[in-house]
Amino acid sequence: MPHTPMRVAKVVVDVVAATDGNVTIICTPETVDVIKDTKHALITFSLNTTGYRFPVTDAITLDPQAANAEDATKNFPFASWTISDTQAALYDNNKSADAFAYTVTVVNNSTGQVDSVDPIINNGGGGSGMDDC
Repeated sequence: MPHTPMRVAKVVVDVVAATDGNVTIICTPETVDVIKDTKHALITFSLNTTGYRFPVTDAITLDPQAANAEDATKNFPFASWTISDTQAALYDNNKSADAFAYTVTVVNNSTGQVDSVDPIINNGGGGSGMDDC
């Protein structure tokens, strides 16, 4: 029986607010590995810290990368969606092996302050994407 790669990659997001006002966002894992030949991967994001939420749109965005902007569009053909205040997701068809920087954005419920962090998605490639449905 062939091995079926994991199609859901889970990222846990924690926010640490220091007394001096500095905010640190921690994504675990910091680098999401989408295994080679995984088709139709879903990367889910769970925000664990009370007092913060994901914005309604663009909670997860790919960082502009001139060298592989076309690859980014091929691998991530849809914008992320915010499922709830504490859940967001991003579709990855994993067409090409490459590393993609992305931004996770959170909003402080009390102040409205927006903070973000830039982790990495490491695609293994080999996914055929939407054309094999």
